[in-house]
Amino acid sequence: MTPAARATFAVLAFVCLANCPSVAQSLSIPDDAPFAAAILVEAETGTTLLDHNARAPRSPASTQKLLLQLVVLDAVNEGRLSLSDSVYTSARASRMGGSQVFLKQGEVFTLGQLMESIAIASANDACVAVAEHIAGATDEFVRSMNDKAEQLACSVTRCVNVHGLDDTPPDEGNRTSALDLSTIARALLVHPQVLGWSSIRYKPFRNGKFMLYTTNKLLGKVPGLDGLKTGHTERAGHCLVATAQRRGMRLISVILGAKTQRQRGSETKRLLSWGFNNFDKVPIAKAGELLGDVTLDWGLQPQVKAVVADSVVAVLSTRQRRLLTQHVVLPELLPAPVEAGDSLGTVDISVGDSLIAQVQLVADQSVGRMSYWEKLLSYF
Repeated sequence: MTPAARATFAVLAFVCLANCPSVAQSLSIPDDAPFAAAILVEAETGTTLLDHNARAPRSPASTQKLLLQLVVLDAVNEGRLSLSDSVYTSARASRMGGSQVFLKQGEVFTLGQLMESIAIASANDACVAVAEHIAGATDEFVRSMNDKAEQLACSVTRCVNVHGLDDTPPDEGNRTSALDLSTIARALLVHPQVLGWSSIRYKPFRNGKFMLYTTNKLLGKVPGLDGLKTGHTERAGHCLVATAQRRGMRLISVILGAKTQRQRGSETKRLLSWGFNNFDKVPIAKAGELLGDVTLDWGLQPQVKAVVADSVVAVLSTRQRRLLTQHVVLPELLPAPVEAGDSLGTVDISVGDSLIAQVQLVADQSVGRMSYWEKLLSYF
């Protein structure tokens, strides 16, 4: 079985889970909710646990900087950039307003230092300096951000600047959705450095002459929370893309368009608490688990064992876990020879009447085929 085929089966559990009947305790979101849009997803599988207007176009404010971070760190991972690279501050970068670290024209910092200031203090001037260093001009870097969003199938997201400020008319401004931001956050979490930055509450900058203070006031107040990015403009409202990990499960919550910073924080805590209290990430199939035998025709051995090809996990509520069932589908007879890893059948995994995964069963070993003479001798 090819790696690509195995990946297909591993992902199927997460795709089909959306068709599962919702049996967890529902989280009440009133029509007059104190935010415009929200989503809660499990980071590894992408399973959506809660969706409130998650596809509605919204102004992202500084949560857009997550996309900037992703473009940069992907380039670092590919070897095209290094966090130790020196970045020169241009006159334009030094004039940026809003959240900033007051870069002066001609100052030089490492790319890592500026990325840290973006993640911790949401520095707009650092965004411009980084973009100019990498692409030569901010407009070129914006194209890279939009290309990355397109690669991730973020259908709503469109960037017109690198920092998320609303400095254009509403119909020509930055836009995203809660769903798109959760997708960007999942891709960003592949880079461990991100949580190293976003979990910092304060840190000296410019040789200790300036302090970076986090804009994420939930750090240290919500168990397991270690990121990711806040945002606020008059057009966007108060926004927060947050992530926390407990009991081996990482959740990502997105709140957009909250009316106040306090509500942004309290609603994020409510979403995360509900998710961790009602769901668990559980294995529903374990690689190598024996689930049956297949009789071989003309085999040097009478049977071959059928084992699970790949481990598969799903995010389920307590009640969904009680409703899990397996149905093994194997042929009664299979002609030899068989090679180790050959597909023999499947195991269908369901929650109640809903199929959530179909996982390949493969041969645990190679079994050769008898010659005609060996077949004849087997009758004596």
